[in-house]
Amino acid sequence: MQNETQKFLQLATSAKEASLMVVENEKEIETLEKEVVDFGFKKSQNVREIFNAVKSGEKIYFILKNELGNNIYNILVQYPTGQINANDGQNNLVANPNYQTGAILILIAKDNLAEIEKGEKSLLKIVGLTWKKQI
Repeated sequence: MQNETQKFLQLATSAKEASLMVVENEKEIETLEKEVVDFGFKKSQNVREIFNAVKSGEKIYFILKNELGNNIYNILVQYPTGQINANDGQNNLVANPNYQTGAILILIAKDNLAEIEKGEKSLLKIVGLTWKKQI
């Protein structure tokens, strides 16, 4: 039987928007990462890795801290449109997401999310499915 996290990850793999998982603190992110990896998601460390994973139809996740940078923001906004244009600092990149095999998942601690939401760009407005760990 699937637990609550696995049910969410199953839904996230068929979403046409990036999905968001919010936990209490960064320590809980470490615990959640194991389940996410066991479910078939691969960790991405930078814009180029995220872009290449989207282009090749991989299920990827990344951890977002206190800032929602322009490149990440642009990828997340464009992901549901079917075409992503990004810049890795050297090249302009173009990709068409494969929604059948690929997915984007963002892991974040609630304090980091609150910090981002105070800024000019809202993460909550550009993601699809959102899961918050119940305490």
